[in-house]
Amino acid sequence: MFKKLFFTIGAVIALVIVLLVAAGVLIYVKVDKEFIAAQMSRALNRQVSIEKIDVSIFSVLSGIETGKVTVSNFKTPRELNDLQGKPVDPADVFVSMDSFKFKVKILPLLKRRVELKEAVLYKPVVNLSKNRAGVMNIDDLLQTKKSDQPEEKEKKPAAPLSADDIPVRISIGEIGIRDATLNYYDGVYDQTIQIYALTALVHDILIDPQDLTANDEAGLRLNLGARSVGPMKSGSVRSFNIKLDVTGKVIPFDKSTRLMDPEAILKIALPSGELTGIEIFNAIAAVPLLGDYLGPYIGFLKDTQKWEDSDRSGMDLRYKASLVEITNGRLGLKDADFFFDGQTNLKTRAADLNLELLLPGEVNEPVRKFLASKIDASIKNPNVKKYVEPEKLADIAMRPLLNEQQRIELDAKVTGTTNKPLVRLTRPHLATLESFVQENAGSIAVEVGKEAARKLLREDQLEVLDRVEGLFKEKE
Repeated sequence: MFKKLFFTIGAVIALVIVLLVAAGVLIYVKVDKEFIAAQMSRALNRQVSIEKIDVSIFSVLSGIETGKVTVSNFKTPRELNDLQGKPVDPADVFVSMDSFKFKVKILPLLKRRVELKEAVLYKPVVNLSKNRAGVMNIDDLLQTKKSDQPEEKEKKPAAPLSADDIPVRISIGEIGIRDATLNYYDGVYDQTIQIYALTALVHDILIDPQDLTANDEAGLRLNLGARSVGPMKSGSVRSFNIKLDVTGKVIPFDKSTRLMDPEAILKIALPSGELTGIEIFNAIAAVPLLGDYLGPYIGFLKDTQKWEDSDRSGMDLRYKASLVEITNGRLGLKDADFFFDGQTNLKTRAADLNLELLLPGEVNEPVRKFLASKIDASIKNPNVKKYVEPEKLADIAMRPLLNEQQRIELDAKVTGTTNKPLVRLTRPHLATLESFVQENAGSIAVEVGKEAARKLLREDQLEVLDRVEGLFKEKE
């Protein structure tokens, strides 16, 4: 019994060793840089140059690593034939990378499990472009190859991927890119955007179609800088340069439908950045009431906003089915603190956001002086002006602006779209400065006038005046 069991185990081990050696020999004999370059070139319709590749009979265990890979833009078959064996022209580079590492575990394959240790591109540089006609330099890669069969009258949309379409349990240690650069030129708007210092890694991926409830998750790490090269000619900002640090997880399949419908739950930090011409900021600064009360102390929102080495800026984000939900949003600017939450739709760009703007306490006195000067200038009647102190009226006007910590706080509701936001001030409730001055200056002048009249009346006349005022109050 035991002898037969040991013999069976030994036979299985021997078979595995034979398979590994055979696979190793096949890779060692067949896989070299010319072989891989030719395969990539044929698949991509692009000239491919590989500087080196590390392959041995143990590559099935240790993995395959390539060094310095360069890929050109689109080439015709005749051009590819003429360029065979030549280096890619530096002015014609579509993608280049320092190295690519691919490591897969062999033994789990025998148990119908795909376990990938690593599939990572190191320092890739990608040059994407769109010409004036709107054609991108990757359109040929995205187009479906034409079939020899006659086209159907009505094409059915491709069915979404189901977890039931995956025949094996998938376990991947790490897949993605490290320290990448992406240059994108849009010929339609003649503008360039660059993504730099990009590390995007999906890690600890575990998907088990047989137990999707417990195994349907992947970790995500994303670090990048993004900047506009020259002024933006489309979108909701004029220029930008920001850095993002993102951690979180992705849930690939919807557990109820078992269809691929990714959900992302992320924590985003914004350690530094520079933004100019943010449409929502412009819309807040353009609210007439705020201009009346705060003047230049709200107008700063139209300028460039900068923050550096900030641990106060970031947000929590949840994404699913084009809907982005934001909570705990904060942007710590030099001139203000912004707090925000709500949601926006990436397809329609519809926005539904709550904003809170908190100005530093140092601006209280300048704002008070600004209000006093506007109040003084708005009082035209010299008889009223000699009884009214603009500074006292400015104190009254300031009260609804201040929170419990005696800082100017504004709350707003943002609707519309991210390109054309509609901002409505929800707190404080302010009257126009003109009506505020008319109401308060007039009442102060009346009170002062009554007091002056009292000084001119005899004691018996004062009693009559008080009785008359009492009658008016009863009627009210």
